[in-house]
Amino acid sequence: DTVDIDSYYALVNWHRSLSFFFGIFIITLVAKLRNRIRSKYGIPEEQCAGCEDCCCSFWCNCCTVAQMARHTADYDTYAGLCCSETGMPPHAPSIV
Repeated sequence: DTVDIDSYYALVNWHRSLSFFFGIFIITLVAKLRNRIRSKYGIPEEQCAGCEDCCCSFWCNCCTVAQMARHTADYDTYAGLCCSETGMPPHAPSIV
């Protein structure tokens, strides 16, 4: 029984560590992508000068991803596609 409990806690700790590092990876990825989109379109930071991208991706990651999607695609004219190279139909013009 002791071995089972020890291996259970080892698995739980491994899962927590993996989840933590994956979360950090996603936050970093979204922050860097948001920074690149802002740089490309000349969008200035408005609230947290120097760390707005990191704050947005940390505090509301899903909202940040939605904001980037709205800015880089015209979803009012073209329906989004789940399994395509760009997320848009092939005949949709590239905004980026």
